[in-house]
Amino acid sequence: MYILNQQTSRDYVAASAQTSAMIQQWLDAESLYQGGAPAALQDKLTLNISKTGRDINAVLGDIAQQFLPNCVSTAHPHCAAHLHPPTLWVGQVAEMIIAATNQSMDSWNQSPAATYIEKELIQWLCAQCGFVSSNANAEANAGGVFTSGGTQSNLMGLLLARNRFYGALGVDVQKDGLAGQPLGRILCSEQAHFSVEKNAALLGLGQRSVVKIATDRTGAMDMAHLEDTIDRLGAQNIMAVVATAGTTDLGAVDPLESIAEVCQAAGIWLHVDAAWGGALLLSERYRDMLAGIARADSITLDFHKHFFLPISCGAFLVKDADTFASIRLHSDYLNPSDDETDDIPNLVTYSLQTTRRFDALKLAMALDVLGTDAYGALIDAGLDNAKEIAQRLDSDPDFVLVRPPILSSVLFYFAPQDSELSAESLAKINRHIAQNLLINNEANIATTQYDGQLCLKFTLLNPDSTLAAMTPVIEQIAALGHAYLANDVE
Repeated sequence: MYILNQQTSRDYVAASAQTSAMIQQWLDAESLYQGGAPAALQDKLTLNISKTGRDINAVLGDIAQQFLPNCVSTAHPHCAAHLHPPTLWVGQVAEMIIAATNQSMDSWNQSPAATYIEKELIQWLCAQCGFVSSNANAEANAGGVFTSGGTQSNLMGLLLARNRFYGALGVDVQKDGLAGQPLGRILCSEQAHFSVEKNAALLGLGQRSVVKIATDRTGAMDMAHLEDTIDRLGAQNIMAVVATAGTTDLGAVDPLESIAEVCQAAGIWLHVDAAWGGALLLSERYRDMLAGIARADSITLDFHKHFFLPISCGAFLVKDADTFASIRLHSDYLNPSDDETDDIPNLVTYSLQTTRRFDALKLAMALDVLGTDAYGALIDAGLDNAKEIAQRLDSDPDFVLVRPPILSSVLFYFAPQDSELSAESLAKINRHIAQNLLINNEANIATTQYDGQLCLKFTLLNPDSTLAAMTPVIEQIAALGHAYLANDVE
């Protein structure tokens, strides 16, 4: 038998112990990535599928030899390309429990205990964001649901905003669709996440429904341009404003308080994409950067970024949980309407997913083990490291620091003083540097475009990515750049 049950539990425990030992050995090797170039990596990997199957020891042996060394190690301090963090060990333990119990969060009778844990955690998150009820029972009107991450949470926010917008016109979009209806507009900054446009297309609005608002020198939404755009389009034609608390490249936080003031006065739904910056809710030192988030109608949080939890884990929060009524759909075999009368909570009512993992357990256990103080300190370390590393780069004549860091990303590029290189030449050099660092198992850093210039980017989520740890990477970047120039590589 291969199903986990009483008879196979010993095999499970033995395989789990062997897997833990393999992972420990992989971590102890302190290697970032051994796979080499893409073509070389593909030749190293084989997939074994047969009629008879293989012993678990043989399978784990292949994992240890083929898979683990060729992964990017997010635990390595030189892994700094994306919002892709090292994970808390308690989150990995939670993943084992999630997989073994296999609770499905769509109906209460598939996840009885898990349902109440998620509901309680959602209320705690709502309280952290300042979503409070006008009733005597605090937080009673606020609600939400766990999601796969930021893109799905942003979709939820725009979905509820869309239904509210057309509902005010007497249209039930869920039943009748959008045919023949006027196009509602979505406003967001030019630095907003690409999922805003992606989700507009999914919702039948089209990417052209998204109107981009200019940003200031810090990358935050320009309030004058926002107000001018609302006046030009007419507030009655605007479905939602999406503010960003932590843009992907600069980590910019839009002026949430000012945006909320404008949206409230105009009766426009405000969604805050805090997939990255939402982690500052646990920070004593940086929490004020989120001032105004409590005035949003809905919020995106993402726990597999700066909360250090395994993929996937996010949440969508809404100030008024009654707005979920616009997506409510009952099924006799899953969430019959009688269950609501009997006060049986079926969370599928609030989700775009049907079958859904108990990802809330990862955050619940992490908060329980760390406490909010230690959790906040881990988050703060990323911002502190970014400031120190940015100062180091800014003082080095080989580099240009694009902007001082806001959260924990640092944008810069190799450009020796007095080199007089064109933007095209600088782009080639910096792209060459980033590619070679990863292939040679030295560092994983990203490239991005900002203000017409290809830049290198450190995203410093790992608390161990200190100035001391990253200095050798900075030195190697300079060495690769100068070698490129000396060889006049095209």
